[in-house]
Amino acid sequence: MRNFFSSLLFLSIFTFVAFSMSSTEAFARSDICPRHQVQTFLKAKRSKPQYLSGSLKGINDYLNSHSVLAFAQDPFDAEMDFKFSFLDMGDRRFCVMLEKVRVHYISFPKIVMPSNFRRKSCEYKLILKHEKRHLKVFNDYFDNGVARYEAFLGRIARSVPVGPPVKRHEDRDEVINYIKDYFSDEFSILMAKSRSEMHLLQDKIDSQQEYVFTNRKIDRCAEERRNKNKKNKKSIKAYDD
Repeated sequence: MRNFFSSLLFLSIFTFVAFSMSSTEAFARSDICPRHQVQTFLKAKRSKPQYLSGSLKGINDYLNSHSVLAFAQDPFDAEMDFKFSFLDMGDRRFCVMLEKVRVHYISFPKIVMPSNFRRKSCEYKLILKHEKRHLKVFNDYFDNGVARYEAFLGRIARSVPVGPPVKRHEDRDEVINYIKDYFSDEFSILMAKSRSEMHLLQDKIDSQQEYVFTNRKIDRCAEERRNKNKKNKKSIKAYDD
């Protein structure tokens, strides 16, 4: 009989402990939202370069410079779309869950050429050749960065913070905005790093040696044109005589 009551007492204690542990775990789980299970998508689009023109004065005023002949720009950017759902946690509480993030990684490069030179002139062709080297750096960096950005999206998705359930719609909107800002801010860190890296590559093209070499060629273009004009004038004079 003693063994029976001892066994019954042990079973009662075990059941109470087990029930207490499971209740504590259930309470803890209900007071914190589960981790977000986020799907990420990245769509890259590189537009064709846009060719614009401006006077040398206008170009240098825009760049706050005095020695620039032309310039190339690549204002690449990212646009984000978010999809959320709401998980019922009981007691009229729910969790804001981030489900999907879709990023549009876009590039729309521009080359601004000087209107002071004719399009078919020797100077124009030399300047355009230089700017197309910048354009190639833009395009290569953009294309090679797609896989890098996709991987970074996944890392951000796994680190999105979780918090307690909310009741009010105002709190829901606050959580949504917080998550959007968190994701955008984290992605902006990589964007800023990419721009810095790309500017370093562009600086290598705009070396002092490159400027001297290009300017010498441009001076040679002007000299060849003057010689050609002199030759034409002599030919016209000889024909008149």
